[in-house]
Amino acid sequence: MREPSLLRFYVSREWLNKFNTFAEPGPITNHTFLCSHGGIPPNKYHYIDDLVVILPQNVWEHLYNRLRVSLSASPPAPCRFGGGPAVNHLYVCSVCQVEIEALAKRRRIEIDTFIKLNKAFQAEESPSVIFCISMQWFREWEAFVKGKDNEPPGPIDNSRIAQVKGGGHIQLKQGADYGQISEETWAYLHGLYGGGPEIAVRQSVAQPQDLDGLHGEQKIEAETRAL
Repeated sequence: MREPSLLRFYVSREWLNKFNTFAEPGPITNHTFLCSHGGIPPNKYHYIDDLVVILPQNVWEHLYNRLRVSLSASPPAPCRFGGGPAVNHLYVCSVCQVEIEALAKRRRIEIDTFIKLNKAFQAEESPSVIFCISMQWFREWEAFVKGKDNEPPGPIDNSRIAQVKGGGHIQLKQGADYGQISEETWAYLHGLYGGGPEIAVRQSVAQPQDLDGLHGEQKIEAETRAL
């Protein structure tokens, strides 16, 4: 290590600990601090010094080309540590940074739109139709838009709260774990994630009518049919 070297190599501290501890640490792997694009994920860059060890070129080459006994081979055979990839420069991955910013924007748009639509729904005194959504799926979506889960949920799955009646009519299952949302909110979420089935509860309130009103309705109905 005292020999002068023009290049320095970064090696995973985790792998080097295995090298110092185990008889067979396996090939060098630097993927513990690299992303799939070969850079440093933005969320790891601020503590990258805890994840890597700097080695001179000759030490890197010694480790990379050093023979080891592969106990998994039958019979056991010598082979190089190999692995990698070789890392001479640490940089924040711009591709990951763009993806993170796009994901943050998506989350912000989805949660802001939901809040806006739900606020309008809460202001309705007597909505004519209420859509039902599985709380299991909704909790997964909520964890995603709040940044608690990195992966977005799959398609809306209302199968747990739905039951099929005669004629194939889908109704809300009694005692189901569901939430109530507006038609506009359902259309928004369904447009993003798809899935189903759609479960709508329609409000039908019978109003007392006088005789003149009844005749008027019958007349309108007859005119509508004529048209």
